[in-house]
Amino acid sequence: MMRVALVGNMNNGNFAAMRHLRDQGLDAHLLMYSDETAHFLPQHDTWDWDRWSPYVRTLPFTNGGIDAVLARASQLRPHFEGFDVCLANGFAPAWFARMHRRIDLFMPYAEGIEFIIHHAWRWRRPLSTAFSYMRKRLMESALVHNVKAIGAANLHAHSMDTFRRLGLQPTLLPILALYPEPLPERPEWPAGVEPLIARMRSSPLVVFSHVSHIWQTLPYPHFMGGIGKRNQWLIEGFAGYVQRSGDRQAVLCLFDYGSDVQNSRTLIERLGIASQVLWFPLMSRRFIMGLLQFADIGGSEFAGMLWGGCGWEFLASGVPMLHQLSDAGAYERDGTPLPPFFNVHSASNIAQVLLTNDRAALRCTGQQARAWFDTHHGRALARRYVELLTQLRER
Repeated sequence: MMRVALVGNMNNGNFAAMRHLRDQGLDAHLLMYSDETAHFLPQHDTWDWDRWSPYVRTLPFTNGGIDAVLARASQLRPHFEGFDVCLANGFAPAWFARMHRRIDLFMPYAEGIEFIIHHAWRWRRPLSTAFSYMRKRLMESALVHNVKAIGAANLHAHSMDTFRRLGLQPTLLPILALYPEPLPERPEWPAGVEPLIARMRSSPLVVFSHVSHIWQTLPYPHFMGGIGKRNQWLIEGFAGYVQRSGDRQAVLCLFDYGSDVQNSRTLIERLGIASQVLWFPLMSRRFIMGLLQFADIGGSEFAGMLWGGCGWEFLASGVPMLHQLSDAGAYERDGTPLPPFFNVHSASNIAQVLLTNDRAALRCTGQQARAWFDTHHGRALARRYVELLTQLRER
């Protein structure tokens, strides 16, 4: 049985991959960085933590912090002994370079690759800038010399620039983004959520977006091509729908999550739709997957790139999705079609989709999206991973 180390757990992606790979007969283990985001910890992504917890552990190093950069090979080696292959994201390639080993499959989570795209010169902060530059160079060298294969699903020019500059050719490979689990019959919803669910149930149209609000205050200058997630498009598009249809019972579901929540609230007030916006608290994916059963249409990201975790969650739940994807034809180069979704390029496009698709039409699109997911993602994609990891093991 092939023993697999999955390093890093951004957005619970590798925890999902671990479960899928174990279902495929591999002895997969999740090795988390010590500073993983709290609400993306694996125990918040499953209703069966006792089953999976024996295969999860936390490394004593952060993801790219000073301790990670200074970690010695002798400190790192014990944590990776006994594994046949390694799939990783984050700073792990630099560690494997230090150990004179190679990562079998690197799956970056950041557009343009983490710790490379994050770097920017800040002349007023010379020490942090120098550290950021050193970390960037370590990652670049490791990707060239210490990684067998790189998987990427985002073909946006902003993402591909790093690969081209380093002379790398990624394999078109989506992440194993989630491992669907059934909702308990009577889940204990977080405080204050049940009244919001009642409002969703009574509404003739439920637009749902659990995307983090990042559209003005970007975490770094090049984040998502320098434009962020454009959450304002969804807000403005919903407002346009309300104004043109006169539908005062429709609701827009948003989450108190991201650096621009207050900017979104201000925009909502200015557009006069505050009474039709339901604000949910930050919550774990296992609850969000339960909420999606009440959604008619989902709002993803509008930066021209392939969708992230929220998009995969819409597809898995059979919720039709609003998203912006540039050069959509490029993603079908391996013979796999894109799923059905609404490719929108402005707030007015979003309003038009809401105006011209009734619930029956949305339900039909959602069913087609779920059928696509079941055919090309989930277990089918996990089998592709097993084949690829088996091949890489021999290289």
